[in-house]
Amino acid sequence: MRLMLLPVDSRPCNTRFVEALCRHAGAQCVLPAAGERDWFDRPSRWEDRLSFVERELPRCDAAVLSLDQWCYGSLLASREESTSPETALNRIEALRQLLLAHPGKPVYASSVILRSSISVFTPEELKLHWAVTEYSQALDYSERVPGEESKKRLEAATAALPEALKQKLHRVRARNLSVNLAAIELVKEGLISFLSLLQEDSQPYGLHKRDQREILKALSGSTDLPALVRNGTDEAGAMLAARALSTAGAQAEAELLWLGDRGFTALYEDRPFAENLDAALREASIRVRAGSKNVLCVLCPPSGRQCEAPDWQPDAAFLSEAASRISSLISAGRRVYLLDLVCANGGTKGLLKALARPDDLWGYSAWNTASNAMGTLLAQVVTDSIPDKKNERFLYERVLDDLCYQSHIRQALQTALLQKGENIYHLQDTASAVQLLQKLYEQSLPELWPFSHVPKYCASLPWPRCFEVDVEVQA
Repeated sequence: MRLMLLPVDSRPCNTRFVEALCRHAGAQCVLPAAGERDWFDRPSRWEDRLSFVERELPRCDAAVLSLDQWCYGSLLASREESTSPETALNRIEALRQLLLAHPGKPVYASSVILRSSISVFTPEELKLHWAVTEYSQALDYSERVPGEESKKRLEAATAALPEALKQKLHRVRARNLSVNLAAIELVKEGLISFLSLLQEDSQPYGLHKRDQREILKALSGSTDLPALVRNGTDEAGAMLAARALSTAGAQAEAELLWLGDRGFTALYEDRPFAENLDAALREASIRVRAGSKNVLCVLCPPSGRQCEAPDWQPDAAFLSEAASRISSLISAGRRVYLLDLVCANGGTKGLLKALARPDDLWGYSAWNTASNAMGTLLAQVVTDSIPDKKNERFLYERVLDDLCYQSHIRQALQTALLQKGENIYHLQDTASAVQLLQKLYEQSLPELWPFSHVPKYCASLPWPRCFEVDVEVQA
């Protein structure tokens, strides 16, 4: 299978992860050339995006397409006003004409519902980020739970924001909603085979809830429309690629095992995680079946509430019970995929080292938000099922990233860079930061690495910031 991928942005989770999973499944993933992609705060050029899709769509068996990349040039650009509402909708019409020229071509698309707040490039903007988040929540709360208390909360939140920024937020949200709704029309026309409407970084209350109501209203008029709304974003390319591969081949299956309180709502998400998992299993076309050789173990926060990875340390009883349950499945010959959701932005320290046979684990994911981790792991379940073979390289990369970097090394890296006066949200000396990153890996792996041998790997920073790392294991 030859699969065209127009990713939401150029980060490894949206490009290299998908390439690696497709390659393991025997498929070819075709991406825009490096010079045609966005990079950090620089969006891609419209002419390059148009040329790529016009060239590759006829050559490929199926396409995975981010409408945020198509309309705006990147995920970060989708939060800005550089693309006018008229231009964005004209680009949706251009896509419509392209798809009409290739009837029957399977096209799997994603469109992001704007998150609660702004992007952050400086420490000062971080304070503004949380002020915008509070304004979004306060406005939605005042509408849904009216009263004197909510009124005062909204007044305080509104006063904390510059009026120009507040108006910009509403304009960008209105534009992006119009693109979401236009995407649904493409599904109704049969031009998009499946549409994933993704709610990025959010909370149970916020302005995004208004958008969701409009979107669900647009979806409600048609029965069995191939579209859904769930939390997530950075896993979308991998998930939709998995759906494309699953549709073309045998359907994957897995038994679902919850370890802990399944009723939790994850940080940065606006609904119970179980609802997101149910939607994602349908999106990836994974059948849930008791007794399957594949077991998806969902490790939940023991308290029912997620916290940030550096802020929580597991107690011995929790580690022992979780490790015992997982080890028994491995010992029984099951293919265990561990979704570690105890914390956001990282995995549970000590858990993998406590397993009886960690080398026999088939998959692991724990990075960023719960749904980012979920989608990455579900895509691996699908792409392992096609060749019926373990993707050991991808497993090692996830542990090097999700557990080692996110839960431990990132904090040490940020602390050291801040002591040097660096801006960790927009590095001025990325080369020095990468040297420090590599040194921290060498120092930390003896304590953190759970497997019998350490593979050859290369660690770098794909963008000039500390939020994500790119760890590639050598074949």
